[in-house]
Amino acid sequence: MPLPRALPALPFGIRVLRDAVIVIACIAAGDALGGLPYGSGPADPRMVQVFQAVLGTLGFALVAFHATSRRALHVALTALVIAVLVAVPVATGGYHAFWWVVELVKLGLMALLGAALALLLERLLRA
Repeated sequence: MPLPRALPALPFGIRVLRDAVIVIACIAAGDALGGLPYGSGPADPRMVQVFQAVLGTLGFALVAFHATSRRALHVALTALVIAVLVAVPVATGGYHAFWWVVELVKLGLMALLGAALALLLERLLRA
């Protein structure tokens, strides 16, 4: 018996864009939560990056769990959309290109771990 899906059925491209927004929102929440313990003082950038990575991985897990078909393609395209959006500051001269490469590695790891977490959760719920 298939698990019920909470998100409505939309065309594939729209679902990818929607899920990219979901993952970006999770990463932004990690940014906010990472700086929360420091109050009005400057936040430790390493702590913020850890929170971003953890909540981004959970965002990818949510996206992968709700993918109705072609899960690997769906997660990969979602990560690709986010990578293109992350490239905008590099293209406008705001950041160095090495920063984008580091973000690509981080996004790839988050997508891989999130998809694995979703598969694990799905198998545990089916058992």
